[in-house]
Amino acid sequence: MVIIFCGIPGSGKSTIAEELVKKLKKLGSVEFFISDEISGQVYKKISELLKKNLNKIDYIVVDATFYKKKWREMVYEICGRDKVITLDIHCPLKVCLQRNKKRKNPLPEKVLHIIHHQMERPEHPDLVIDTQNIEPKKNSALILAEIIKKQF
Repeated sequence: MVIIFCGIPGSGKSTIAEELVKKLKKLGSVEFFISDEISGQVYKKISELLKKNLNKIDYIVVDATFYKKKWREMVYEICGRDKVITLDIHCPLKVCLQRNKKRKNPLPEKVLHIIHHQMERPEHPDLVIDTQNIEPKKNSALILAEIIKKQF
């Protein structure tokens, strides 16, 4: 099962993904790919990592913006749509900008504005996650329930 997070920087993707990974480790083997730790052609490298690990790992969590439809389509093509959980992470831009300022290595505000305006929201996400009003542990529990539901 592959879980992809779609949302602008500062929306809470990494925080929820980290909580989810802790929970998934109790159920099986987990790989956690974080776009911030991948240099160069990020989505090309993500596709290579997926191809390499797909049938070896129970759960692959990918923390990236996936703000372009073509990047999500690439994942569906590699993995098969039925093996992917797509999470649409919602948070107001104003909140994302505030959170970004508190990051260890904040991104330029202009980058957040660009991604926000270019965001191609998933058309049929498995879950829409509200990170402004719901805490990360609750959101990760909702995601885990969706993963279990999809598996069975």
